[in-house]
Amino acid sequence: MIEHSLLFAIGLSKFSVNDWQNKKSKLLELIQFDDEDIESCSDCLTDYYKYDTRPPYFDSFADIMQDDLNNIANEFTGQLSDKYSGECPLESLDKWQLWSQRYTQGQYHGAHNHGNNNISCVLYVEFDDTEHIPTTFYSPFPHPYYGIIGKQTPQVSEGNIITFPASILHECPAQVSTKPRTIMSFNIPLR
Repeated sequence: MIEHSLLFAIGLSKFSVNDWQNKKSKLLELIQFDDEDIESCSDCLTDYYKYDTRPPYFDSFADIMQDDLNNIANEFTGQLSDKYSGECPLESLDKWQLWSQRYTQGQYHGAHNHGNNNISCVLYVEFDDTEHIPTTFYSPFPHPYYGIIGKQTPQVSEGNIITFPASILHECPAQVSTKPRTIMSFNIPLR
């Protein structure tokens, strides 16, 4: 008899935004890109540098997404498990970071992470799961027997938010679709 178990595992959570069709149009009205928003280290439109992760639409985003952001916060501030009792110490909303990115055919965002001490989140605002490629994640350690670095691409749909440890290496692979792929990313700092 063989019994298998995971020695270490890294969690990724997926939330579905409530009342998505109504919120989608409101969120898209907030996002405005211009020619200066092309990211120099990859090939996508982003307002990350323009607003230093605190865009003028942050409060409107928080108002539109209030219930969903509360769901995420509640997930992390509840009991983590019997083994790790206690609450995850999230910073208040005024310390959260937000930015938007848009990709069209051939555009990508190379492998990167969001540093330590954050929960990172990606909201798929414009996303056709038959044409777009979701975020790809890389294992932070090589396979213990083969030495290779594994990668995973979770299944997501438009209106999903995924949350993951900010230190995990991830990327948006080059998009093959001519349809825009738009995301809003945000970091929730830990105290």
